[in-house]
Amino acid sequence: MGHRIALACLDFLDDEPEVHVAAAAEAGFDAVTLRVAGSREPVAADLGRDEHRRGRALAALRSTGLGVLDVEVLRLSTHLSLAEVSGAIELAAELGARHLLVVNAGLAPADAVDRLAAIVEEAAPAGVLPCLEPMVFTRCRTLAEAIAVAVPAGAGVLVDALHLYRSGGGVAEVAVAVATHGDALFPYLQLCDAPLAAPEGGMEALRAEALAARLLPGDGELDLTGLLAALPGRAVSVEAPTATTRAMAPLDRARAAWAAVKAVDCPQQTSTAKEAS
Repeated sequence: MGHRIALACLDFLDDEPEVHVAAAAEAGFDAVTLRVAGSREPVAADLGRDEHRRGRALAALRSTGLGVLDVEVLRLSTHLSLAEVSGAIELAAELGARHLLVVNAGLAPADAVDRLAAIVEEAAPAGVLPCLEPMVFTRCRTLAEAIAVAVPAGAGVLVDALHLYRSGGGVAEVAVAVATHGDALFPYLQLCDAPLAAPEGGMEALRAEALAARLLPGDGELDLTGLLAALPGRAVSVEAPTATTRAMAPLDRARAAWAAVKAVDCPQQTSTAKEAS
């Protein structure tokens, strides 16, 4: 693999951050995603709520040598406070994160542009780039809608494989967007797998799938190889909470994610290793 591979925190929200970091390092990952804001209810992974937890996470990062690819999550809405924005940016800088994940939870497009632009301006001195992630159950549902907000705001766009396909998009749309807007708009991507057919049950079913019923890369029907080819060299964050992995110990969860992404990203290398064994 010629790019950074990070282990996202969505499958580790009930684990202390140092446990997540240690599992990621032991499994072979280069980096992690950490939660610093935006939790709708208390979770063990949220660094923004506990100074001692932050200290333990920083110690784990130092001892393992792992980096932090991105931190999450700012939810654009009329309720998002200046203090929450500043706190997330400060933590991102302290952790050495390059990106700050943002979703549009409730603002109209014009208001989202203004709010995101202000966040981009505040984050710039810290060397942190806010990246807007489209999700079909938010106000930025599609890749095109996210681009329309992110470009005038000076932000990046985060492509998540599941959300891309659930919004009706695919690899061809990503390739056109990269050709139109340039590589820099898409600094990293989130990888998981899923059936091509969306679950029945409307938005609540889509939300439930995204939060806890994804598949590991290679276990579904999404064109992940094509997506990686459309965004060559980008850092990849594996975000794949599944019904199976939820019952596993943290290290086993991390190892399963690593084996899955390695098989998708380097299938020839993985096949050779299996044959040799």
